[in-house]
Amino acid sequence: MIITVGAEKGGVAKTRLATHIATLAAKSGADVVLLDTDKQGSATSWSRIRKEAGASPQVPVMALPPNPALELASLANKYHLVVVDIGAQNYRTMLECALLSDLVLVPCGADQQEIESTLNVFDALRQVGPRHPKGEVPAAVVLTRVSTLAKAKATADIRDYFASENVDVFTAHIASRSSWLVTGRSGLIVSELTGKERSEKAVEEMQAVFDEIIQRIQATEAA
Repeated sequence: MIITVGAEKGGVAKTRLATHIATLAAKSGADVVLLDTDKQGSATSWSRIRKEAGASPQVPVMALPPNPALELASLANKYHLVVVDIGAQNYRTMLECALLSDLVLVPCGADQQEIESTLNVFDALRQVGPRHPKGEVPAAVVLTRVSTLAKAKATADIRDYFASENVDVFTAHIASRSSWLVTGRSGLIVSELTGKERSEKAVEEMQAVFDEIIQRIQATEAA
């Protein structure tokens, strides 16, 4: 199984989402590898910090190979799950990986520029869609850094806007909580945080996103 996480714009919690998916899958017993195609090496840095912190399970991370698509196909035969973290504006690599993916996740915050750049990503995915084995790239937006209010109008408006553009959006979302900032510098995921750094809401939100990923992939396989 291959899950690609990518966005045109940086700062949308792309790497945090990818590392959380990989770690939660590893905790469930899956054999997982994280492919870091970002030249900044954010996922690789996170993995190093996690190892230094002694956190378990460790998630193996591979840096950008010369040909990501070829490497991805090879890894998919060796692991239960390959999670691909795509660097911002790296369209060539994103589209190559998307054509091999069981699911493409595009994180997007509440900023208008992020929303517009997300539409650009989906335009590009639609153009290459006919080349995907399923005839279209299975992709969806995951809203990140949105309001902590469960029924915030701004979040509902974003959902309505994407719906009007025929863009699929996860029911689950990730709100703007301080716990997410902690995970980047600690090498942990939100469910591993303790004390004042822990947010049960953040844990619930990420678990809901992960559960929806599983549900969507199972539904696709059953179709």
